[in-house]
Amino acid sequence: MTNKEACESPSFYQIQVRGTFDESWSDWLDGFRVTRQGDQTLLEGQVIDQAALLGILAKINDLGLAILSVMRRDQ
Repeated sequence: MTNKEACESPSFYQIQVRGTFDESWSDWLDGFRVTRQGDQTLLEGQVIDQAALLGILAKINDLGLAILSVMRRDQ
């Protein structure tokens, strides 16, 4: 798979943020699963391409939460 294909195909991501919010935010975060972990939150979900991922990250940033990690995972 080329770098371009990796950016333009659906991928599963885990995003760790400092701060908490509950599962009711899932719809606003494009269906990402929301799991609290102490004073942090784990978001997991599939995005269709890199532009969609950047949109999710922008939404998290708009909430004022610190993004701790972003990992592309095999589902």
